[in-house]
Amino acid sequence: MNKRVFLAFLKDQIPYTLAFFSSAAFIALFYWLETNQQISIIYPFLLVSFFYVLFLIFKGIRYVRYFQIIENFDEGKSDPLLKNSNFNEIELKAINSMKALEVQSQKKLHKLELENETKHQVISQMIHNVKTPTAVIDLLVQNSKVQANDLEETIDKISKENSSINENLNQILNYLRLDFFENDFLIEEVEIIEQIRELINGKKEMFIYNQVFPKLVTEVDKLHVITDKKWNRIILDQLVTNAIKYTALKEGEKKVFFQVVQKNDRVQLIIEDTGIGITATDIKRVFEPFFTGENGRKIRNATGIGLHISKTIADQLHHNMSIKSTVNEGTKVTITYLTKV
Repeated sequence: MNKRVFLAFLKDQIPYTLAFFSSAAFIALFYWLETNQQISIIYPFLLVSFFYVLFLIFKGIRYVRYFQIIENFDEGKSDPLLKNSNFNEIELKAINSMKALEVQSQKKLHKLELENETKHQVISQMIHNVKTPTAVIDLLVQNSKVQANDLEETIDKISKENSSINENLNQILNYLRLDFFENDFLIEEVEIIEQIRELINGKKEMFIYNQVFPKLVTEVDKLHVITDKKWNRIILDQLVTNAIKYTALKEGEKKVFFQVVQKNDRVQLIIEDTGIGITATDIKRVFEPFFTGENGRKIRNATGIGLHISKTIADQLHHNMSIKSTVNEGTKVTITYLTKV
């Protein structure tokens, strides 16, 4: 027993020791006075003290074992003393509670480490994706100095690369904002059809540049859902961006359909494109971070993080999001909202 543990033990025993010897002294004094001072109180007092010291030694051994178990918990070690201990029910319950807390803390620590590693990979990948368009822009500028006649085409290409940079930067910002989601959302009634129209108008240039045509299908002019307007727009923005990019790769009809359907107290928003589709093997993993699959080889700056962000936000908002796809026919994403709390 080291000095620190010994002093801690003695300090814990002070109230019990004072109570014990005070009681013993009062009892001895009582009988000494009752017998007109004819009995000796020294021998019984020494005998009681002897047994009390034995009790303290026994209790001290248990105290040391308990202290060692606590220290091993602090150091993250398993303790062989726990298996062969004779602690009482309350002490064992306290130890088991600490053990459960230790396991829970280790799980949380492991989760944080994984999240930190994932975040590092996401940011590294996106920075790399931003560097590629900047290199392309630099090359275009250099070529334009030599071939001044192609200035209009060069500007169009620069505009496209600039859009790619903005998209990647927005993804980085949205990904980082997920850490503060719980402190930055407001559940309210949002007019979903109006939000879809605003989104289509906001991406008008992207639709035109890629020669993809949006079509909104709805039987009503207004329909309210329960969501967070800002976060829901981020979900839709990512889904529409993907729909345009992968529809533009396909020959023939290039359309993105927006269908809003009300079913009892729920509203389904279906975003369906006529793009290249996703293979049956890849469809199971599209919501995983960094997963790009076969289509990732067809898009130069595919990050594999956009759908992951959308699904994460949808889950936080308690919106059900599902995806179906057929190769060379298109992809359909369905988001289900509540219309009332």
